[in-house]
Amino acid sequence: PDAAAHRQFQLDRGQRWPADTALREGMRRIRAVALWMQHAQAGGSLSARQSRAATASIEDSVAAIVDHPPRGGGMDANLRILLGRVLAADGLPQLLDALELYPRYFDDPGWQPVAANAPAGHGLPDNAREPTHAEQP
Repeated sequence: PDAAAHRQFQLDRGQRWPADTALREGMRRIRAVALWMQHAQAGGSLSARQSRAATASIEDSVAAIVDHPPRGGGMDANLRILLGRVLAADGLPQLLDALELYPRYFDDPGWQPVAANAPAGHGLPDNAREPTHAEQP
């Protein structure tokens, strides 16, 4: 059995960990990508280009979160578990599962859960869009 599978989230003496600015902003960008993926998949599967763009955007957001001074033992351990699940997500359902964990263990008053029928977000750069007929060479 994988040691990572046995890692457990922990609360801070029964309270959620405070989410700093880098964490809040990064998680909101990841949420926006999930919303975009939801919208894009409503018409079918993501193209390879869209999938690569979504992955790159999520990886950039995770990098922005971890490019921060250590936050303290317990919080850092929880972040490693959460962000590991975000990065290991194999598709939208697993990404949504990982995003559901965030507000359970981190205090982010502005966090909005991703609903199953949420409207499209703007989580990806314009170059992630598939070119329209008019834009194709």
